[in-house]
Amino acid sequence: MSKDEKRFKKSYYLAKHRQKNEEHSKEVNEMTIEEWRGKLEEKAKKGAKKNKKRYKKINRKVIYGTTAEERFKEIHGVTIEEWNAKKEEEFITKTGMSYDEWYIKQVNSLTPIDYLENCNGAVSQDDVELVKDLQKLGLNDGVINVLLDYVNIVSKIGFIHSLVREMGESWLKKNVLTIESAIAFVREEWKN
Repeated sequence: MSKDEKRFKKSYYLAKHRQKNEEHSKEVNEMTIEEWRGKLEEKAKKGAKKNKKRYKKINRKVIYGTTAEERFKEIHGVTIEEWNAKKEEEFITKTGMSYDEWYIKQVNSLTPIDYLENCNGAVSQDDVELVKDLQKLGLNDGVINVLLDYVNIVSKIGFIHSLVREMGESWLKKNVLTIESAIAFVREEWKN
């Protein structure tokens, strides 16, 4: 999809959203308080039906936990670590490999350009220059993919090329040169 198509699509959805908001505002302004309360109750019932299974587990049960871990255990009956271990076990039986093995395989199978293409749909010349700069620093393609994946997940504003270059330099200074060390580094960053 070209940039013009993306811009058109975005402007179309924004205009449609704006029109919907205007219609909603007009409808709300013409409602009486009783009609508004009825509509809110109807909406609450629909939401309750959607999440009925989730609410069934904690319905009429006071949650006393003060930490996220305690609340999770009260609701689900297991700790977060036990839950994650169970999910990983299911993943292993399904794929025949652990999360880490699967992720390393994915990272090794793509070049950084392919990774960016999968993320953004298209690769600009600036993206190509960014990858070349990271390779010139001495980072291999797998580590670059982990770095790009990390930035893609963490950054709410997208790829700021100068920031990604600085992060690459920082990783190089911290001796993050293998995929395994990059994954460990990212996990430590998430904890902090």
